[in-house]
Amino acid sequence: MIHAALSSSAMIGADIATVLETASMAGVRGVEWSDDGFFDPRDPSSVRAAMMATLRAGLCTVSYATLYRAVAHDRSAFRSALGVARDFNAPMLRLWSGPRGYGRGLAARAFLDESRYLGDEAGKHGITLCFGISRRSVLASYDEATRVLAGTDHPFVKLAWEPASRGGFDEAMEEFRPLSGRIGLIVVRGEDLLPEGGSADALSEEWYQYLDSYDEQCGSPDMARYVVLSSTAGDQGRLAEAAGAIAAWSVMLRRYHRRRVM
Repeated sequence: MIHAALSSSAMIGADIATVLETASMAGVRGVEWSDDGFFDPRDPSSVRAAMMATLRAGLCTVSYATLYRAVAHDRSAFRSALGVARDFNAPMLRLWSGPRGYGRGLAARAFLDESRYLGDEAGKHGITLCFGISRRSVLASYDEATRVLAGTDHPFVKLAWEPASRGGFDEAMEEFRPLSGRIGLIVVRGEDLLPEGGSADALSEEWYQYLDSYDEQCGSPDMARYVVLSSTAGDQGRLAEAAGAIAAWSVMLRRYHRRRVM
C-alpha cells in the first residue's frame, strides 16, 4: 500500500511540534526526519524524544535523511547515521554516493564495494539504504545507476527516485522501468504533483502509472511504500491536496490490483 509522508527538510527552521502538526493536518501517514536542526543526532535521547513525539502524533518515521556520501565520508559517520535511523525505528536511510572523480570506472567499483558493505551493516537492523541521484556523483543519473547497480543485487541497497526535472512523462518512465525492484522510496516536491493554478487531476494518469510500477516491485503488495513530499507545495492547503491525491491514487491501484488477481 502506498502512503504519503512529509520530509522535515521542507520545514527547515520549524520545530518538531510544528512539523508534526503540519503533517497531521495534511493527512500524511509518516515523516522523513532530516539532519537539519530538529534534534541533535549526536544525542540518542534527543533522537528518541523526536521519535516518541512522532508516535504520539499518530505518525511513523519512514526514513532518516542524511548528507552522508558513501566512499567520500568515513564509515564512522555512516555508523552514526545508521544509529539515528535505528533510534527512530526508521526502515530506511536516505543517503548519497561519493563523487565520481577522474576515474568513473574506478569510482563505480569503489562505490559497489562500499555499498555492499554498508548494505550488510544496515541489513543487520532491517534498514534499507536509499541512495539519491546527484550530478557529479557516481550515481549521476538513473541510466548510470542502472548500470552501476547491475553489479550488485543487495536486498538492502535501493534508490530514492525523483521525477526528472527535465523532459516529460515518457522520458521519466524510460528511467523508471529498468529500476524496477531497486526503488525503495519516491521523493517528490509537492508542487510537482500540483501544476501551478491547477489540481492533481491534471497529472493523475502519469502518477497512476508511476505508482503502479512502484507498487508492483518485488515484495508483498501489502507492504507499506512511501512517497515523500520534500516541500510543502506552497501552503498547508496545497500540501493536503498533494497528500490526498497520493492517497486516492493508492486506493485506485489497490482496487485495480484486486480485480486483476480475481
